[in-house]
Amino acid sequence: MAAIEKARIRQNSRLTNIRCGDANTKLFHIRASSRARKNYIQCLHNDNGIAHTHEDKEKLIGDYFSNHIGSTSPRPLTFLWPTLGYTPQDLSSLEDPFTQEEIKDTINSMTGDKAPGPDGFTGAFFKTCWEIIKVDVTAAVNTLFDMNSQGFDLLNSANIILLPKKPDAKRVTDYRHISLIHSVAKLFSKLLANRLAPHLDSLVSI
Repeated sequence: MAAIEKARIRQNSRLTNIRCGDANTKLFHIRASSRARKNYIQCLHNDNGIAHTHEDKEKLIGDYFSNHIGSTSPRPLTFLWPTLGYTPQDLSSLEDPFTQEEIKDTINSMTGDKAPGPDGFTGAFFKTCWEIIKVDVTAAVNTLFDMNSQGFDLLNSANIILLPKKPDAKRVTDYRHISLIHSVAKLFSKLLANRLAPHLDSLVSI
């Protein structure tokens, strides 16, 4: 538990190059607590006034993102591939299930100390515990690959974090949002990108 707590504070402080024993220094804890105070949103301004309570700020942020995320519009244009001179390629290899070696290579390329998503796992966990979890992770990834959506609602969620763009941020638009997704979803998207990357050269050359 002490090791887990140290790792959590280490992520909060963003002092990723600390050595053994440095976690007990005043600098380490001051840095972690100062970041927490800096990232805390005291209040938010809107056209109707100022939101001070947690409930009012939550509603204001929720309404803002509900109006900006999830809306779709019809696509008015598309590509005419014959006109672009695109030559069809054999993409049957993209339909092969992911192997343990392929998944392990992708995990090793991930940064170990990035901020975790709702599941709380980081890349360091997957790297350290690979021999224990490799069968389960491979099964989970290939279940997604087979488009089996059973229990997908548990995975299809994220924590939206607001980072101030300027020191005197007062409105929601003054914050830059980042989405912290589940580690398995992040791993799956990286696997798809890595597998598709060799086939993108022909598109880039058009």
